[in-house]
Amino acid sequence: MTDATPVENATKTWHKPWKNPFIIFWLAILIIVLIVNFFMVSMAIVTNPGLVNSSPYKRGANYEAIMAERNAEALLGWQISIEWPELKEKAKTTLQLTALDKEGKAIVADSVELYAYRPSDLKEDFVLKLMATDVAGRYQTEVSMPKKGKWVWIAEVKRGNEKSSISGELMVADPAP
Repeated sequence: MTDATPVENATKTWHKPWKNPFIIFWLAILIIVLIVNFFMVSMAIVTNPGLVNSSPYKRGANYEAIMAERNAEALLGWQISIEWPELKEKAKTTLQLTALDKEGKAIVADSVELYAYRPSDLKEDFVLKLMATDVAGRYQTEVSMPKKGKWVWIAEVKRGNEKSSISGELMVADPAP
C-alpha cells in the first residue's frame, strides 16, 4: 500500500468561450475594427465640405485651362480682402470688399460677386453682387445669412478679361435672443 494522494488533472478551460484565448483574440480584433470604422466615419462627417462638382468629367477635361486661368490670376497680383463682420442667422449686415492691383492702386471693376455655399445643403447656396462705394476700389452689399453654421465663400472681381478671386470659410452664429 502506498500513501499516494490523488493528483488533480490539470484541466484546460478552453471549453468556456470567455476564457478561450482564440475567442478573446478575435473579439479584440473585432472591437479594434469597429473603433477604427467609427473614427473614420466621424472624421468623414466632420471634415467633408460636401461641395459637389456637378460635372467632374468636364472639369477634369478642362484642367489645363483651369490651371492657365489660375496662373494668369496669380500674375495679376491683385490684392482682394473682405472685412467680415460678425454674422448671425437672418440678421442683415454690411459686407465690404477692397480690391487693389499689384501696385496698390484701387481697381475699378466691372463686376464683383460673392458666391456663398452651404456645404450641408445645396438649396441654400446664393450669389450676391457687390456695388461700388464712394471710395475707389471698395465694394459693399447687405448680406443676410439664411442659416447658422459653416459656409464656404468665393469672392470674384472682374475687370474686362481679367479676373481674380479669393475664398474661405465662415461660421454663422445663432441670432441674439
